[in-house]
Amino acid sequence: MAERRAKFAAAVAALLTVLGVMPATAAHASDQSDSAAQQLAERHVPVVMLRTQAHDCDEDGEPFTPMNVDLVLDNQQIALRQVGNGDPTVMRAPGAADLVNLGEGFYLDFPGDSLRPGCLYEQDNNRFNEQQPAVVYAHIVRQADHPDELALQYWLFWYYNDWNNKHEGDWEFIQLLFNASTVEEALATEPVSVGYAQHEGGERAGWNSSKLERDGERPVVYTSQRSHASYYSPALYLGRSGAEGFGCDNTRAPSTRVDPRVVVLPDEVTDPSDPLAWINFEGRWGERHSGPNNGPTGPNTKPQWTAPVTWSEGLRDSSFIVPSGDTRGTNLLDTFCGVVEWGSGVYIRFVASPGLVVLAIAAVVALIGFVVRRTSWDIVEPMPLVRRRRLGEIVRVSVRQVRANRATFAATVLLALPVAGIAMLLAVVARRLPFVRGFVEVSDSDGTDGRWLVATMIATGLAILAFVLISAGVAWIVGNGAELRASVRDAAKAVWAKVIGLVVAVVLATVALGVLSLLVVGIPIAVWLFVRWQFTAQVVVLEGLGGRQALARSASLVRRRWFHTALVTMLALGAVGVVGMVVGLVLLIFFTGLPLWVLSAVIALVDVLVMPYAALVLTYLYGDAVASHRTADVTEDVGDVVATP
Repeated sequence: MAERRAKFAAAVAALLTVLGVMPATAAHASDQSDSAAQQLAERHVPVVMLRTQAHDCDEDGEPFTPMNVDLVLDNQQIALRQVGNGDPTVMRAPGAADLVNLGEGFYLDFPGDSLRPGCLYEQDNNRFNEQQPAVVYAHIVRQADHPDELALQYWLFWYYNDWNNKHEGDWEFIQLLFNASTVEEALATEPVSVGYAQHEGGERAGWNSSKLERDGERPVVYTSQRSHASYYSPALYLGRSGAEGFGCDNTRAPSTRVDPRVVVLPDEVTDPSDPLAWINFEGRWGERHSGPNNGPTGPNTKPQWTAPVTWSEGLRDSSFIVPSGDTRGTNLLDTFCGVVEWGSGVYIRFVASPGLVVLAIAAVVALIGFVVRRTSWDIVEPMPLVRRRRLGEIVRVSVRQVRANRATFAATVLLALPVAGIAMLLAVVARRLPFVRGFVEVSDSDGTDGRWLVATMIATGLAILAFVLISAGVAWIVGNGAELRASVRDAAKAVWAKVIGLVVAVVLATVALGVLSLLVVGIPIAVWLFVRWQFTAQVVVLEGLGGRQALARSASLVRRRWFHTALVTMLALGAVGVVGMVVGLVLLIFFTGLPLWVLSAVIALVDVLVMPYAALVLTYLYGDAVASHRTADVTEDVGDVVATP
């Protein structure tokens, strides 16, 4: 009986094959597989969080969304170009069938100039995407040498990348990894890990990791503003390599949620008429340029398209988050972000208009040369302190004095130790008395109350006090030590004897400048007063005045010399900030494993070590001001005598 049934089944199968029914059955099995793939892709389709843009063409916020590739295909505004001989236009409105099997010698060209984007790309993106839902493309793949692991990839296409590098088109993706060999097995389990692509590298997380935010079975992706790298939380991220990206990625709140529609991609398409035939295109999805501004190639050209496990194994476990607050370390990171952004902007402008950039650089060099030639760089005697010296002479004599008396001037930084003690005391008080913390710790308060002002004024006041103490010590050594034979111990005694006058002057100046800085109209006045009070430390230790009298005397010396004093002050204090920042940037780039507190400590140490030189420059400027003031007084007295009948 069983043998008869087997023969009957074979005969039926043969008949069905002849009639063409068996291929339909196979197609039905394929449909079931496609259905399972679609089900898996829709189960885990990511939630995309974009930085909220306040209004169109606002430079802050994310103006682009993951878009449907079909919107740039069969579009009369998009051109297909071939590389070489001026990159001629092959055709306009290329469709999926036109891109099949085209190689790297071809690229899509969108309207506009990617190096001078303006708001055009955002406007075109909005127009093309009008009433169109966002789309992500799912790709399910197994790596040949890892048959028991299955990857579910989600590829996102962005119309334009408007970051430190600027280019038309941008392909980004995330990946979920399953311990499964089939789609059906993956449907019966949950992912074991998730990888988020970030520039040339990426970051991984376990499916049940606390850092992975999920909406049910859907991972939440925080997309970096305008660079479209994927992150696990809203923050400011620091990148110092190609894998991390060189610069800062911003995913901070507020965020706008996007729930994209998912389209499943095949590994390849053999039928040119298939709407997804564009997956075989190996050219570039954007205008051709050199370096990082070149349009990207598509998903099928990336190594992870066929080797997802290998890509996952190379991911980092974390990304560097820039902390909030107001510390030297945090300021360093902000400076790094700004410098990289500025440098990228200069490079992009150079590529777009090399002549204009060269002309601008030449103008800056000429201006610096003009300023340098306007002063005298002659070698002058360091003593006496009170005598006329020009800017170049002050710079040279200060350098010579530091070189000749390194130990003496380096030891003056010890005068700032009391300030460090005060800062440590405030930290202890803040820890022991939590209700005080908001007033003595520098925080990132939103400014809705007075805590931010008080904290900033305390931090600024301590920094000013440290510099004033060092300046007072340097001034006493130069003003009272013949041939600089006075010791730092003697200087410390002299400064301690005048410390009340110094502290009172610093407190009065800090409060006045802090209050004025709160008002927009008060900022210019604060700058004006800051320059007028630059000689306070020298006046206190060398002329014996204190508090308000010292501030008034300093203002008198700066009278009719404000711009000159402002220039020298900017150079002196700029050296304090710039040298520390340069050292910090070098450490940040080449020693990526250093924690933030080490960077902060190194910058603070460099700042303090440079302070004696800045103090020396301002002390010699004070001597020049006193000499100028005396000359003016004598001139006025002579004028009065001549005018008397």
